[in-house]
Amino acid sequence: MSSHILRTTTGPPETDALQNPMKNIDRKGPRKPSRRHPSTPPSRPATLPQRYVIGRIRVRRSIALGLLLGGAAPASAFSPFSPPSAGEKKALEAWWQAATLYKKPENPILQEFKLRGRYQGQYHDVDASQGSDDGWEDRRSRFGFDAKLFDSKLEIRADFQSNDGFLDGYDGLVDAYFHWHATDHIMVSGGRMKPLIGWYDWLQSSVDQPTFERSQIFNQLAVDRATGLTVEGTYGRWGWHLGVYSNAIDPDRNSLSDAFGRFNGSWSYAVGGSYDISEWSGFDTSTLHFHWLHSGRDPDDGVLNRYQDILSLTWNAADGPWTLVTEGFVATGGRGADGDVFGGYIQGTWDLVPGRIQAVGRISAAFGDGPNSLRGQRRY
Repeated sequence: MSSHILRTTTGPPETDALQNPMKNIDRKGPRKPSRRHPSTPPSRPATLPQRYVIGRIRVRRSIALGLLLGGAAPASAFSPFSPPSAGEKKALEAWWQAATLYKKPENPILQEFKLRGRYQGQYHDVDASQGSDDGWEDRRSRFGFDAKLFDSKLEIRADFQSNDGFLDGYDGLVDAYFHWHATDHIMVSGGRMKPLIGWYDWLQSSVDQPTFERSQIFNQLAVDRATGLTVEGTYGRWGWHLGVYSNAIDPDRNSLSDAFGRFNGSWSYAVGGSYDISEWSGFDTSTLHFHWLHSGRDPDDGVLNRYQDILSLTWNAADGPWTLVTEGFVATGGRGADGDVFGGYIQGTWDLVPGRIQAVGRISAAFGDGPNSLRGQRRY
């Protein structure tokens, strides 16, 4: 029997569906990754700061329960240094279920409609030779909906973003796509979505990323959402995908009329596969992923135009309280200062208090074929 399931947009309103045909990582392993994304921060040449402090709000559901419900449950029911109790989980799930505005499986047309969203904020304090700065940033704020139709064979997702300080309630469309489950093992997707490259660092949602930002090597690649069509499938322990995307799209997303692009530029093509080696490895979860993205070049391109070819190879594993992922990238065909680059990272997590407190560490390296081919990463 197949050990994979096709990705789906189901789940609590703040989560994202996986953008790959592999099964979700077990909860005992990497926090179940999924599909939505924030824009990757710009990669710019950077001078290392003398002092750099960042704090970020990332509240576990079980801790959020204590903050939201207050006296709704006995004080002894919440302990930040113990795993969440069954009562906590049940109470918090009731909050998430409130976002489901309609659910009627027997309806032949619409089976479910629910709201979704997220907020991620962080504080920074930087003291460098060029100057100093500190403040709070509303890093990511999203709002949208998920819908299931026609016996849940068709799933639709759409969400938009605001901006730092909420100066504009609408600051651009982020995702707008459909999944059509043609069979139990084949799924067709179309719309504005993530190109299939970088299984962990890009295709897994920022909601499920334990680090503040994605890796330097990935941000170097300047990959962003595009309008496209993909076909994904599974066969036993194997997974596969094909995709085509229009590069002529505004990466700033601000114009709703141009949110899907004008289709007057070049195109990008994706192919890849995966293999589940959990049984062979002896770990709870262990999978290999390979992705290749080839991009054309045109003056009207707005995305996927820094490199002609990008390869990514990922291995992720989970067993008990720990997870481990290693991912490498090779990008070729850059122009001018954007010479060929390659690099990767190793990242691990350990559940200090399951469901509440987790330690994470990452080490990364990147190399380029010219003195200016690498772009340092910074936000402030």
